[in-house]
Amino acid sequence: MTTSPMSLLSNRRPASHAAIVLAVAAFAFAACAGGSGASPNSASSGPASNSTPISAPVGGAGSVEDGLGHPVNVCALLPADTVATITGEPITKAEEDDTLSYKLYACNYSSADGTSGLSVSVLALDAAAGYDANVQANGAGAKQISGLGDKAYSAITGVEALFGNVSITVSNLQSDAAAETLIRTLQPKL
Repeated sequence: MTTSPMSLLSNRRPASHAAIVLAVAAFAFAACAGGSGASPNSASSGPASNSTPISAPVGGAGSVEDGLGHPVNVCALLPADTVATITGEPITKAEEDDTLSYKLYACNYSSADGTSGLSVSVLALDAAAGYDANVQANGAGAKQISGLGDKAYSAITGVEALFGNVSITVSNLQSDAAAETLIRTLQPKL
């Protein structure tokens, strides 16, 4: 089966946006359900009730929700020639596609003629909740991968691995083995 250049381009965005939407939904759910039920005047050994609410996703670097504490340039850490070597794809271009408000750092890789491409993203904002939501959204199609990060899976959407509260996702690549190698290559550089 051959894939047209337009279908590669049209397929690239939905996987990235689906991950963002799922991560945001998981974050919103956690923020709404995260109350302890304690009144503001009750004593507690937990965080003070007048602290900044967890629903403020724009916390500074190193905030509780942030798994890294700094921005990431995926394209610089995983250059196009490295991606081409690992995947066997004719990748020549790398274009950064970050969504800073969600601490989502991504690089879209493509061939010169646009017939081949993939995406690598790093999510550092509530990534554990986003990972769980993505696994649930993929249902029976999510195949667990052992030995990659804290937990990992592959599905039709790609391969995603969780490292603490940071997830790395490779989308639009036919080879799960190559996706795992990309993740293993990128993760120590974060």
